[in-house]
Amino acid sequence: MIKLYKNKNPHVKKLMLLFFGQIALGVLPAVLFAIFVVYVKKLETIDEYNLSVGLIFIAIMLFALAAYSIASQKYNILVSGYRGERFLVKIAKKLQGNYTVFTNLPIRYKKNRSEIDLLIVGENKVLIIEAKNHSGVIIGSDSAETWIHRKYYRKGKITESQMENPFKQIRRQREILKSILRSNEIDVWVDSILFFSGNPGLRLKVNNEIDVAVSENELVGLIDAYEAKNPPSDESCAEIVRIIRGR
Repeated sequence: MIKLYKNKNPHVKKLMLLFFGQIALGVLPAVLFAIFVVYVKKLETIDEYNLSVGLIFIAIMLFALAAYSIASQKYNILVSGYRGERFLVKIAKKLQGNYTVFTNLPIRYKKNRSEIDLLIVGENKVLIIEAKNHSGVIIGSDSAETWIHRKYYRKGKITESQMENPFKQIRRQREILKSILRSNEIDVWVDSILFFSGNPGLRLKVNNEIDVAVSENELVGLIDAYEAKNPPSDESCAEIVRIIRGR
């Protein structure tokens, strides 16, 4: 039996703003260009003032194009994460066992804050699942500050960018959650799984200590087979759920 507690994705409003912002910024250069053409056609002579107006139009168009590119990149990143989180929820519903599952769970202890994509409590385990949605090749190590994300396109094009080491984010989440539980006199083993969702062609070249899953079946298998070093009792799991729901 799965008890699912959904928290609202904090990025939904930002996604909507970026979506409509892309539309506005994408249309703006064409509108400005049309206005500029009409303006030029009405000119009888070109003087310094008219040149200044033309430069202003060009500057605004270039700014709009640059802003559109930035908004598009941020939107694609957020959409990718949002899809990964939704996929996690579908997987959670397929788990066999008595689990309580929290999605998009904000956690805070003193000045430290984070958000857990999926927290699973029950069956003598407390597991944090962090979802990423990438394609191509990811190269990294457990201790590296950043990882390399390499993407391959048609006609041989290859792009390479850096991404934050997700293991550091996961460890931070784990320490915050453990601090919350310890402050309530509960000391249990909290572990994590990094999940790359929805990209069967993804290739990982990662040296790691944290479990990594790259498919739905692999993630479900890791969750079901997981055994904690200091497993919480059923009573402790119920108390953990009560603490988290009460925050």
